[in-house]
Amino acid sequence: MKTIKVNFVLLLVLVSFSVLGQKVPYLTPKQMNQDVDTLVKSIEETHLNPYYKYPRDKFVKDVALLKKELKTDLSVLDFYLKVEPLLAKLEDGHTDLHIPKDIYNSQNPYELPYIFTLNIKAPFIICKMVKANLSPLIPANAEIISINDISASKIVNDIINLNTGENPAFRAEYGANNFSFYLENLYKTNGNYKVKYKYQRQIRTVQVKGVKRNDLLEMLKRDDLNGAKNNDKQSHFDFEIVNNIAVINFRQFDWNGFRKFADTSFSEIKNRNISDLIINLTDNGGGDSDVGDEFLQYILNKPFKQYNKVVVKNSRLYKIRLKKNMGSKKPNKEEMEFINQKDGSIDTFYMDNNKLNDNPLRFNGKVYLLVNSQTYSSASDFAQCFKYYKRGLVIGEETGGLIKSFGDIVTTHLPNSDLRLTISSTLYYNVGADERSFSGVIPDVKTTSDNALKKAFEIIRNR
Repeated sequence: MKTIKVNFVLLLVLVSFSVLGQKVPYLTPKQMNQDVDTLVKSIEETHLNPYYKYPRDKFVKDVALLKKELKTDLSVLDFYLKVEPLLAKLEDGHTDLHIPKDIYNSQNPYELPYIFTLNIKAPFIICKMVKANLSPLIPANAEIISINDISASKIVNDIINLNTGENPAFRAEYGANNFSFYLENLYKTNGNYKVKYKYQRQIRTVQVKGVKRNDLLEMLKRDDLNGAKNNDKQSHFDFEIVNNIAVINFRQFDWNGFRKFADTSFSEIKNRNISDLIINLTDNGGGDSDVGDEFLQYILNKPFKQYNKVVVKNSRLYKIRLKKNMGSKKPNKEEMEFINQKDGSIDTFYMDNNKLNDNPLRFNGKVYLLVNSQTYSSASDFAQCFKYYKRGLVIGEETGGLIKSFGDIVTTHLPNSDLRLTISSTLYYNVGADERSFSGVIPDVKTTSDNALKKAFEIIRNR
């Protein structure tokens, strides 16, 4: 989530459901209609422009059609599946109705115990690896043709329609994180998967039995205790030196361990007198933009900023979040000004440059930045800043995150289903962006995501 230096605490109300003997709660048509009305009202009160991509008149018609469909009682899960496609049409990755995982997981559902990548063009689904060190029936890097006779292209399209985001490629890959949830709830697989796949030019069909979620978690826990490599987990960042070229893989902008990692990595770069650095932001979904500011201190040699300006809509939910963050502390003058603003009013803040810190580990050599369609939110903000200040070559695909984009979420819950709704409250203009800049960061050297690292090495060798 993007931030403006001050990290606000989100208002989260968590409702727990008993794992044992808990029936999935059902909603009446009246309750569901109330929730839909609340969702629309909350978005329009909070978001600066929710219809920047999808016209309001079409959205209103879609809402009316949905409400006509809500004629019988539905579970919260089924209600979620009905409503989420509405939000997907808005194409704002920070405005989202979140999967009710507490309810779903309380049922101890089946999982297809593999990790998959999803794509918007063929091959649509690729099997990356099996989970929990199980014996694989599907080989790594196999192309999935169908599951239970449902084509891979249909599965991906259905998942795209149930995820929010600024482009289909991001929504597909983000949906891969909950692949088994979609299989079960869309197609009622009940843990039985007939998987047709292609591997090394041969097409085969296997019957895979799902693993109960709790059993899978126990397997993963047992592997950890036994010191086995858990291929489900990756650190947020890692560092390696290949042929005297430093490579930093940055998967999430997170403070946990960042300072130690950065100091250790750039100390090694300095001690080894390395002159070429590759920063890999492919598949980085973002995080805290303050981490981006700190990271840039290691590679930029003049004052900089990631954002030109930030436009904030004052709303009831925005003020609730601010008050929650203050707790019992008496608000200062600036905070009182926010609280007393009229609901619906808009403030524009023009950002100053960040001062350059004294940093003996600052790197002055050549830098190459790798990005792809899954480089999103704060990671794409970092990429735009890197490109604007001409720090080095950007290699790969246009980022999924836009250089003018919505963010800084506020959170509420729908009154009857208790589904968690996040809404963008702020519009960010990255440095170099203008009113027409609803696009991603365009690479200097275009290549596919899986070829970006190879391309960077090639450019360095041939320089």
